[in-house]
Amino acid sequence: MAHTFKLNKESLKREFSVYVVIVHGNKDDTLYVGKTGDNREGCNPIISRCGNHFSYNKIHSQIRNKIDNHEDCEYTYIFDHFGEYSDNKTIRKKQIDEINEMERWLNKEIQEVSKKYKQCTVANPYKGTGYVKKAEKEYRKSFRTSGNQSKITSIVNAVESKIKS
Repeated sequence: MAHTFKLNKESLKREFSVYVVIVHGNKDDTLYVGKTGDNREGCNPIISRCGNHFSYNKIHSQIRNKIDNHEDCEYTYIFDHFGEYSDNKTIRKKQIDEINEMERWLNKEIQEVSKKYKQCTVANPYKGTGYVKKAEKEYRKSFRTSGNQSKITSIVNAVESKIKS
């Protein structure tokens, strides 16, 4: 039997992104929230991150490490971009700060969605338990623009539409 695997052209772009992986199990859904571009040098396309999620290198295989029966599941990735990668270190530092905040924000929103469904969990819930200075909180808050809110909301809505009831 032949199988297909379709790549969306957006998944090939070298851009900072946040994403949610919906792991469709037999009776439940598990959600995993992630990002691309968070390392100091480089920013791989989301399709590269997708492959790493199932690597047999435990450092990279975040999904495979958390899902016991990973080969028995189906996967849906939902994502959006938050800017092209810059070679300028000063610009890139701010981009990394922004994508980190977008991931925190998305994770909190996804946790709220998962509470609505009996058979839905978040594999990597953000706890936010560490102390953050006031100036850092304000800096992080500066990334919560209406444009970014629209992107986060769009991802959350798309995820919710794919969750099993």
